[in-house]
Amino acid sequence: MNHDDQSASTLQFVRQLAEQALSRSAGAPLTGGNRVELLYDSAGNFPAWENAIAASQDSVFIEMYIFANDQFGEKIRNILIDKAKQGIQVCLLYDWLGSWRSHLSSFFKPLLEAGAEVRAYHPPSLGGGLSLLGRNHRKMIIVDRCQLFVSGLCISASWQGQPDKGLAPWRDTGLALQGPLLMPALAAFADSWASCGAPLAPRWLQPVEKETGGAVAARLIATTPSTAKMMRLDLLIASFARQTLWLTDAYFMATSLYLSALKQAARDGVDVRLLVPRSSDIRWIATVSRTQYRPLLEAGVRVFEWDGPMIHAKTAVADGRWARIGSTNLNLSSWLVNRELDIALEDEGLADELAERFLLDLEQSTEIVLSERRRPMPTQPREKRRRGSPREIALSGASAAARQAIRIGDALGAVVHGSRMVESSEAPAFLSIGAALCLLALAIGYFPWLVAAPLTLLLAVSGIGVVFKAGSLYLTRRRKKQQSALPAASGRPPQPPSSDCQ
Repeated sequence: MNHDDQSASTLQFVRQLAEQALSRSAGAPLTGGNRVELLYDSAGNFPAWENAIAASQDSVFIEMYIFANDQFGEKIRNILIDKAKQGIQVCLLYDWLGSWRSHLSSFFKPLLEAGAEVRAYHPPSLGGGLSLLGRNHRKMIIVDRCQLFVSGLCISASWQGQPDKGLAPWRDTGLALQGPLLMPALAAFADSWASCGAPLAPRWLQPVEKETGGAVAARLIATTPSTAKMMRLDLLIASFARQTLWLTDAYFMATSLYLSALKQAARDGVDVRLLVPRSSDIRWIATVSRTQYRPLLEAGVRVFEWDGPMIHAKTAVADGRWARIGSTNLNLSSWLVNRELDIALEDEGLADELAERFLLDLEQSTEIVLSERRRPMPTQPREKRRRGSPREIALSGASAAARQAIRIGDALGAVVHGSRMVESSEAPAFLSIGAALCLLALAIGYFPWLVAAPLTLLLAVSGIGVVFKAGSLYLTRRRKKQQSALPAASGRPPQPPSSDCQ
């Protein structure tokens, strides 16, 4: 075997290892043959949802964190009501906490009256216990078992902005997909649906096969509480990235493990960039996020804050080959506690498109910089690559020129647009947190019940929930003993349990 054959064999082995690592981390195989279209903001996502649901002939399955009682929510609800009256199978699963206003205002009652099936995920209950902390944060719509929508957007007019007040729409990203990935999508919905009641009939779990002409390879990562699928994959991608890792996140509160992965990637020469909101609909999260900037910046990670009202996207693109879109934020709640859904794409065309959109977003953002820039150095110098083909040499030279052009453009952009020093942004963040802690301490000192009452309630609800669960298990065990005793008393051998599976 010559040197070229050995190199090809080694490369193939490394690729197989990488594919195995990605599949095991995500808990999802790479599936080809999909057709995918990227959709941006409410202008791209909302009309696509409306048209697909209005044209449905078989079924509509929706798993949504927020289904708001507002103009857009009413519009989608009315379409679903019409479809349910036509005999279309309509199943809606919404999160109780995310949609509590709609839930309490009986917003979904007309849907139930029209024949749709509607369920709330984790409503408050005595048996809920600590499981109430986990939410269904997914944003998924499946139409006719052949079309899938996944995004960071909810069914809410908040994403459309307020033009009358001069507030632009929220920046967010989603996708429309057709192809083999519909099967795991249906299975993911069915799993969430069964967690809140009777399972779906088996016939709804089979996708309707249609010729899509797609060639996109992708994974569907359906995270459930404590599985940490997306967390493992995010860490792996941060380790695998060799050139670029560009992240957009709405509620960035990463763990020390993930922060370390980003810093090590930057020190190793990877162009790591993070785009987060400057102003957020949950203000304290943006404040906490700013306290994590300095160690990232010192390692060479570039941090940007969105200048508009809100950027809500949860996307990543690495090396112009891999990308992900979905509902998972870079924080513990999304990684470990919630139900989340993301699509990981391994397609150069879509990754390039998402990278171009990321660069466009940076033009509407402000970069956060250190007062004294420190040039990041790789932890270990990389081995010099052997000379490749003329095409590879040309691409390498073009990439180097592009990187240099980007550096020059960034320098000019800092002069034209300005950039904020990290010290000035850290001061109000730490002041806000410190002041809040001091006020909380004073309040607890004067009114101890502020801590005692919630803690007592939490422990009581958890304890009652565990007792109810124990009682349920005892009853189940008792029924099984009674059922097993009946055949013995009658002298007949026990019959195997019946099954609907053929």
